[in-house]
Amino acid sequence: MKLREFMQLQLFADEPAPAGPASQDPKPGDPENSKPADQKPDDPSHQPKYTDDDVDKILSQKFAEWQKKKEKELTEAQKLAQMDATQKAEYKAQQIEKELNALKEKNTLSEMSKTARKMLAEEEINLPDELLERLVSTDAEQTKTAVESFAKLFKDAVNESVKNSLKGPAPKTGTSGTTVTKEQIMAIKNPSERQRMIADNITLFQ
Repeated sequence: MKLREFMQLQLFADEPAPAGPASQDPKPGDPENSKPADQKPDDPSHQPKYTDDDVDKILSQKFAEWQKKKEKELTEAQKLAQMDATQKAEYKAQQIEKELNALKEKNTLSEMSKTARKMLAEEEINLPDELLERLVSTDAEQTKTAVESFAKLFKDAVNESVKNSLKGPAPKTGTSGTTVTKEQIMAIKNPSERQRMIADNITLFQ
């Protein structure tokens, strides 16, 4: 059975049969009984509800809607797959960028440390690496300011120590006169105060 005929059967299956008087068996050869008395040959009410063209149009429309829906679903699936791939690419790019930034920062700090050590050497100051790390940063101006400030504090502390030595023994200055440790100095939060304490107690770091 063809698809068109099948659709016609489905479309016409629910149509109620026309009501009318009980039919009687026609007598053979009787022209009066060859057709119902109340039915005309060309009565439009007894024509099929759907023509072949109507069925073709309905089938074409339904198929077009189905095809459009499937194409939309396929497009969305492709978009999702593409988004996943894009997210993966972005993540990899971010990881590479982080690694490059970390390497760049490491190289910058290394160069800043060399510059800071050279500046301190000009002032005849030699610091261990753990102290030098406290002075340098990735910013050149901040590093320069920190190194110059420390050099001044260091020289002032040395000069003060020399003066005290020439005067003879004197009581320790400070709030309590207790001995400070290297760990206590490094735990000081204020950078300027920490640098001053380092300069005053440079022997702890040598």
